Amino acid sequence: AFAWYALRLVLRDLFIAPNLPTPRPPRVRVKVFELHALSTIHAVAWVVLLFRKFRCGSGDFSKYCSRALVASLGYYLHDLWALRSTTLQHPGMLLHQATMATTIASLLRSRGVSWLAAPLMSYAIPTLLRELLSLCGTMGLPATRPEVRSLRILWFSSFVVSKLALVPMWLRYSHLPELQQPTLRLGKVSYLASLGLNLQLMVSAAKDLPRFLAPRGAAVRTREAYEIPITLAQKAGIIAGAGALLLTVFASYLIAPAAAVLSVMALRKRSSRNLRIVAGALCSAVVVDRLAPMPQECSTTAVPFLPILRLGAKAFKHRFYPTNDSVKEIFKKDGKYVIAVTPHGFFPWGVGSLLVELMAQGYLPNFLGASVLGALPLAGRFLRWIGYRPATESEVHRCLEKKYPRNVTIIVPGGIKEMFCIRKDVEISAVNLRTGFVRLAKEHGATIVPGYMFGSSQLYRVADGPLGQAFEVMSRTLRTSINLFHGWGGTLLPYPLQLATALGEPIDTREYDDVPTIHRKFLQNLREAFDRHKADYGWPNRPLAFVGEALPQPQVDALTGYTGFPLRSKM
Repeated sequence: AFAWYALRLVLRDLFIAPNLPTPRPPRVRVKVFELHALSTIHAVAWVVLLFRKFRCGSGDFSKYCSRALVASLGYYLHDLWALRSTTLQHPGMLLHQATMATTIASLLRSRGVSWLAAPLMSYAIPTLLRELLSLCGTMGLPATRPEVRSLRILWFSSFVVSKLALVPMWLRYSHLPELQQPTLRLGKVSYLASLGLNLQLMVSAAKDLPRFLAPRGAAVRTREAYEIPITLAQKAGIIAGAGALLLTVFASYLIAPAAAVLSVMALRKRSSRNLRIVAGALCSAVVVDRLAPMPQECSTTAVPFLPILRLGAKAFKHRFYPTNDSVKEIFKKDGKYVIAVTPHGFFPWGVGSLLVELMAQGYLPNFLGASVLGALPLAGRFLRWIGYRPATESEVHRCLEKKYPRNVTIIVPGGIKEMFCIRKDVEISAVNLRTGFVRLAKEHGATIVPGYMFGSSQLYRVADGPLGQAFEVMSRTLRTSINLFHGWGGTLLPYPLQLATALGEPIDTREYDDVPTIHRKFLQNLREAFDRHKADYGWPNRPLAFVGEALPQPQVDALTGYTGFPLRSKM
């Protein structure tokens, strides 16, 4: 029971809580969703076990049944505790789970009867079908659809068969001595009580049974009926594609070390043939990647792959402020532009969305990042292919000298510093500490376009406090970003937030005489863009602060107070 409750907490923390809408639904609805999830997991496990039992034959029928019954007893005990509040109002389900728990406990106390688990737990089949029907209702599938009607018929048939499955078996084998054990008496009584509850349910539902099995209504076309599932499947595919892209980038950090380690292991006398093949393939990939010429700018061959590159933007429903046509209105073919965006966050997905939108408008932009990105095996080549250049002064000069369609350069001035300035209650930007990009833009007479990436700082949870400070020092020393982090469900997938980029008023550097004036104008326009559009994004009360400005006190939750060192004055 404790294990099932722990699983429920895991489901809540990793999958349910992060996806709850705001404002949060009532606690009862969340609890019901959790119980449905546990019921589905329990039913699927038993269906798989039953399938394997009937497939292997009678010789291996009782193997693992006792262990499975122990797990099921825990499930039913957990359900009894979760349903305790229904004792006086709707006790039917509570009584049913109590009779199942008693029957299973009786079987576990008796010897040589574990083979009864299969006919007893065949009830998992209609339970799974019932959960599928609930899922159909949640997705809005009409009851008149043939697949829904088939599921209803299958559910009713399997429900009746599973409830009566133990009766003929009992009549056939009742003479066996193991079925006459005193420890089975309570189980027999509880099973009869369960059977009586289900017969009462079937009798009470007989009146509505014809309408339930053959519902009436207008036929609905497949595309209309499956609009919600299709949309969810598209979102899942987009998020999976975005996650695969991110996984490729992070895995690239490990390709060279992994190739070196596997090569050493493959040189041993007793190494397997498969290990040598994998080591050889990895080493060959790294060598070929290093020797082949690297792309030096955004390639025209990337344009046909725009539908694939758009996966990231679609996953986050990225949009621009003030309108999605802002890119067309601001950028001209005969100008030079530096788009300075903030904040960096742990991984600047917004830059990818901006890059894709510019490519869709006919530009082949440059984007500047940490030097280590270009050195990554395979991923570095991909990033260079879509316009990546190392964030060095010489490369910035080179990018700003290019003409259309490569006359737009994207930079994240805050860089690594902003990775360690993430808070849940306030937006923090470090662009006030950076003036180099303004000086370089001024030297080339380029126009600076401020951009604020809403949501970028909240896509991942990163280490903060002393641990975060230690990683910040390490990152600055190695000139690459290193920090502990996690995304949705503890994975590399970012949290399911929408992203938006607010483009501020462009600044023509030719109209100003000095860099500090341009920089102040940049900060002013950036803050104005943030304040003007934060309510549209859904953050009406969220402040923006630059590094060094006074910040509101961070919100301290109960866990932080519990795990932190207490002040002497409060002891």
